[in-house]
Amino acid sequence: MTPRSFIVFAAVTAITVVAAIVAVGQRPAPTQIPTDRALVYPKLATALNDAGSIEIRVPGRTFTVKRDGEGWGIVELKSYPALFDKVKTLLVELAQLRFLEAKTADAARYDRLAVQDVAAKDAKPAADDKAPKPKYVVVRDAKGAVLADGHIGKRNASLFGSDKGGTYLRVDNDKQSWLAEGIVSLGDGPADWISKKIVDVKSADVKKLAIVSPKGGGLVIHREKPTDKDFTLDDIPAGKKPRGQWETNQMPTALEGLELIDVRRADEIKFPDGAYKGEFTTFDGLVVKTEAAKVGKSYWARFSASADGVTGTDADKVKKFVDAFNQRVQGFVYEISEAVGKKLACEHRNMLDDAGANACT
Repeated sequence: MTPRSFIVFAAVTAITVVAAIVAVGQRPAPTQIPTDRALVYPKLATALNDAGSIEIRVPGRTFTVKRDGEGWGIVELKSYPALFDKVKTLLVELAQLRFLEAKTADAARYDRLAVQDVAAKDAKPAADDKAPKPKYVVVRDAKGAVLADGHIGKRNASLFGSDKGGTYLRVDNDKQSWLAEGIVSLGDGPADWISKKIVDVKSADVKKLAIVSPKGGGLVIHREKPTDKDFTLDDIPAGKKPRGQWETNQMPTALEGLELIDVRRADEIKFPDGAYKGEFTTFDGLVVKTEAAKVGKSYWARFSASADGVTGTDADKVKKFVDAFNQRVQGFVYEISEAVGKKLACEHRNMLDDAGANACT
């Protein structure tokens, strides 16, 4: 390095260091959040173990998660089991909320924070509107005394750089809204409070799938041995052929790790006249029955199982599964994904090579 280039390099380095010092000096100091602020729900904070029910209102729906013996259940779903971890998490989140900053008391501006009344006209946005929906929660003890209640609005996920975040809310029906430190996980409906799993039947265990159409006829897909790699579509009309082996093999995967999108009591969903009735039969004799239909824009299905033909060393285990499964799903209908719905509500002709957009897979 020549003396001249060394001098230039040293000057550039000095300028860089000075600039860095100036930048650091001008950086705003992190906001200090005091730790002695009041709890939003002090009653709940001192009586967490006394909580007996959690009522949640969202636009168009109200449901209650209630202590049911040793566990918790959804009252409106005939005590369908709720996840205890979800209950515990919410109660702790509410109990730890602390007031941080007063916000608007003008009802005309509540929608900006999603703290307007759940029943308000602007509370239920259009289907394509991703704006946060207002919610209302009431926590009561076993005797019905209120431990916490209020409007829960949108989140402030990066509150002053904190990893805790914040939540906009109104306590009870007070006009004053607040930004509180802490995040509240109410979910959008009962489906967020229960296990998403409906059933899990591996296609590797399936011997036969039969679906009867309400329009008449149906389809059968089968294989002879568990070691057979591929399934066969029965009753191919003359001059036709299946869409493809991949499509045929995909049909028996419909119940693999099947999860719900929503769940309702059977009397809440009006099925069309007739539904597609399916039977998945495994090599050990387990039969899982399905009834599926498209209601509006969504696919819904109900389920049951039978162990009448089960044999082998695991027969008792399978029968116990069937008893527990039927007890859990009886009287309920489940919203399922379109991909699964199209399989469970499949017409034989839509498994053929000219099905086009109506293909089941």
